[in-house]
This record gives sequence, structure tokens and C-alpha cells, in this order.
Amino acid sequence: MNILIFSVSIGNGHDQVAHTLRNEFIRQDNSSRVRIINTINYISPLLDKVILDSYLNILRFYPKAWGKIYETTNKLDPIIDVNDIANRLTASKLRKTTINFNPDIIICTHSFPAAIVSSLKQKKRIGCPLVTVVTDFNIHSSYINDSTDHYVIPHEHLTYVMESFGVQKEKVLPFGIPIRNEFCESHNREELLAKLGYEDKKSILVMGGGLGLGGINSIVKAIDSYMEGIQIIAVAGRNNRLEAKLKDLSTKNKLVVYGFVNNMPELMELSDCIISKPGGVSVSEILSKEKPLVIFSPLPGQEHENVEFLLNSGAAVYTSDVRRIPALINQMFDSEIRMKCFKELAGLLKKPHSAYDTIHFLTEKYRLNKNSDKAYKMEET
Repeated sequence: MNILIFSVSIGNGHDQVAHTLRNEFIRQDNSSRVRIINTINYISPLLDKVILDSYLNILRFYPKAWGKIYETTNKLDPIIDVNDIANRLTASKLRKTTINFNPDIIICTHSFPAAIVSSLKQKKRIGCPLVTVVTDFNIHSSYINDSTDHYVIPHEHLTYVMESFGVQKEKVLPFGIPIRNEFCESHNREELLAKLGYEDKKSILVMGGGLGLGGINSIVKAIDSYMEGIQIIAVAGRNNRLEAKLKDLSTKNKLVVYGFVNNMPELMELSDCIISKPGGVSVSEILSKEKPLVIFSPLPGQEHENVEFLLNSGAAVYTSDVRRIPALINQMFDSEIRMKCFKELAGLLKKPHSAYDTIHFLTEKYRLNKNSDKAYKMEET
């Protein structure tokens, strides 16, 4: 099968999901041709840089403004018609690329390309199935488009949101946010401790996504000041300045500092508690490991809604005051009941096999169409 995946490199989550799906397609059928396109960069590298820099600056300096943008656009008939703007800017180029690749399925891991492809399908300029993957524990209206064939959503508890948008039940696939297979694996603790050079004591993982956001430096200082006999694992992501600051810290507890890592499943496996911003992909990975989660510094918008979902599900705790984090951790560590509850509730929410379930469903459904010469075609007009 030919699979075309459109992503957007804002943060790491959308791209990470795209590559996870690509790898799973190939794992299930190594004859598959899978191409990932970073949509905005493909249209214009300059535009991609401008948008990414603007997004990061809003998050760092005007986070409330981002929350307002998210809230204002979260309606099916917004004042600003993103679909119309997107189509005017990009539709022609994406259509040409799509026709040349001749995909059997198009997958979008961000609402921006999903809107463009849906519009092209509505105008009958593209005919293959469109699948949109939602990467947060909420459904923003920008993901909802008339010509989308299927929506992969994080959990069945969110199907009511899809119903409120008028999406037909058969289009909704509550398979979860696709995460790497490594997060489904378990490891021998002693072997992992020896491999990574850690001590066999309570370990706290502090992370802020690929961008290293969320006040990680302050969190590490607070934990080290008020807790003893622990080890702290801090992941700065691609934030080089933060990584340097963390490595300069003088701590009484053992502190291990990383930049961007590829062995996050191992770090999570060894951790007794994780402190993190609530990005959708990161949360899905943490849930898959059934670890207690302390949420700090969520961004307004989708991350706030992720927090609401997790708190209502009993799978996390939250504070807006860094000084309260050590007390929250101690409360969890001192209560076997709470630790057991976090593990069991995370187990109810986790969807570690989302990538497999998604690809298996799509190949079973659409390979039949292809083999019976009923494949979706794209019009050349």
C-alpha cells in the first residue's frame, strides 16, 4: 500500500506520531511505501520557520494569548476560517504531490493539513480515504472536517465530544494516541540500573517535552532542597541552555542530566514518579508505563484540557506552585493505596497498542478495496 502522512513540526508530538505510524505500517507490511511530509516546511521553509518561531515566542512570553487563540477557534464556524486560508495558500501544491504519490490512504497528525486534504476531497480533487489522528486528550473543532473518513481519538471517554460535533459514530476510532512500541516493553530493573549507572533508590523523572519547557530548573532545585535519599533524572530536550544550567547545579541528591534522549522508555521504567508538562504524546507514554504523574506548568489551550481529562480520570495530580511539588511527591510515596490507585487508573486509560490497532484496522479495511479493484482514485482534472 502507498501511505501518505502529513504532519506539522510544532513541538515534537505530531512528528513523533507520524513516524510511529510509518514504522508500524512497514512492520506489518514491509512492502508498504510510506512518505511523511512536514506540511508547512514543504510549502515554504521560510514560512515554517516564521510560524515555529512565532509559536514558541507566544508560548514563552504570551501563553495566555495562545490559550485565547485556542479557545476562540474551538468552534465549527470560527470567525477566522482556517480551512479557507489553508486552501488558498497550499492546496494546489499538496494536491500535485498527492497525485504523484498516488496514496491508498492519507493520514494527518495535525489539523492544518487535515483541513486542506478534506477540502480537496470535498471538491473531488482527491479521492482516497482521509484519516485524522488527534494527538491530545481533547478534540478541538479544527480537527473536524466533512470529508474525513476516520478519526483516531485518544480514548472512548471522548466520543461524546465527537457526537457533539455531529461526527458519525462509525467514523470514530478510540484507539488512543500512537506511541512507540518500546513503551509497551518491560525491563529487568537490576539490569537497567546497571546499564544506566543509577543507584537503587527512589527516582524522580523531570521532563518538559522536546522543547524543555515547564520550569524544569526550578523543579529540580525544589525537589533537591526538600527531599533526601533520592535520585533526580532531568531531561532538557533540545533546550541546550537549560541542559547547561542543570549540569551546573550543585545538588545533595544524585542528579543525572540529559538533553534530547532516545531511551525515554528506559528512563520512565526506572522512575517512581514523573513530573511533566501534559503534552498528549508524553502523557500517553507515561500512562503506558503506569507511573504516577505530577503535572506542572501546562500551557493554556490543549494542555489545560489534557489536565482536566487526567484529573477527572484520577490518573495525575497538579499544582501551579513549584514549592508544593516535593510535598505532593512525598504524599504519594508515603501512601501505598495512592500509588496502587495511580497504577490501576493509568492502566485503565492507557492505549499502548494504538499504532498497531490503527494500522491493522486501515490495512484490513482498505487493502480489500485495492485488491478488488475498488481503490480510491484521484481526479486529474
